[in-house]
Amino acid sequence: MAMNLSLQNIKTNSTYHIYLNDRCLFKDLDETEFSIIWGRLYHSYWDGLTYERVEFDQEILNDASY
Repeated sequence: MAMNLSLQNIKTNSTYHIYLNDRCLFKDLDETEFSIIWGRLYHSYWDGLTYERVEFDQEILNDASY
């Protein structure tokens, strides 16, 4: 039986990591957590402060067999 996947059926989630001078301060933040923390940190530590948004496919995680 063939499985028909369309891009519209795939759910993606994202997580955020915040760095100060290439050192990870916060990892795996959801969008709400990121917005709060980034807003507060950026006003004080904007020099050297960066973030990374990582997207992953929730369906792949749900189908893991191990």
